[in-house]
Amino acid sequence: MISPSPTPPPVQTPPDYNRSPASYQAQQQVAQTPAKQRTGQTHAARLIKAILRPILKIIYYIIRWIRSHKLASLVAVILLVVSIFLTSYVVTGSMPLFTNSNSALQSMENNPQVSPAIGAWLNALQTGDIQTMLNEQKNLSTAAPQPDSALYILEFSQSKAGTTWTNATVTSIHASPDGLVDTFVEVDMTQPTSNGTANLVTLWHFTTLPDGTLLEIDYVSSRASSNG
Repeated sequence: MISPSPTPPPVQTPPDYNRSPASYQAQQQVAQTPAKQRTGQTHAARLIKAILRPILKIIYYIIRWIRSHKLASLVAVILLVVSIFLTSYVVTGSMPLFTNSNSALQSMENNPQVSPAIGAWLNALQTGDIQTMLNEQKNLSTAAPQPDSALYILEFSQSKAGTTWTNATVTSIHASPDGLVDTFVEVDMTQPTSNGTANLVTLWHFTTLPDGTLLEIDYVSSRASSNG
């Protein structure tokens, strides 16, 4: 019978008596020095991760849902755009991405000294709305010359004459002792010509009653302007 060979005793490293105490102390300090914390493990980094992780997850799941429900996503986008347009129209009276055709008259209409009837008549002239013009003219004095609204529309409206109204300026407001108010308004517009467009300035004179009702409308003059 073969007996197992005896296990050799472990080799023990004899202490290095020639090693200086300073080297032992340096080795102990290195062993006790904690590992440097990485940037992603700092408190600020963990806080940012905690805030962004839910947001990124939501975005990820939304993208996955959009990829798997393309038709529903398209309908949702259309409904969102329609709601934006409707909200803008209800709140501001105009549609986003479109220029308000009354912007040229805005500064004049916001002037509390100007009768709203003047702004309504000029706005109707700008758009070519003869019914509104005639409605504002129903109380005009019969002793004064009556405005030729149809001719004015053919000459100055955007719809019939192809003009573009750029500005309206109140040049003078004078109140008489009897309560009548004379208002002069200059309207700047561009007019199509054979060579392109030309700048035109028209001057209008309005006489209103103390309550703002139009009493007289007078087309004073037109002149060419070199201003852009």
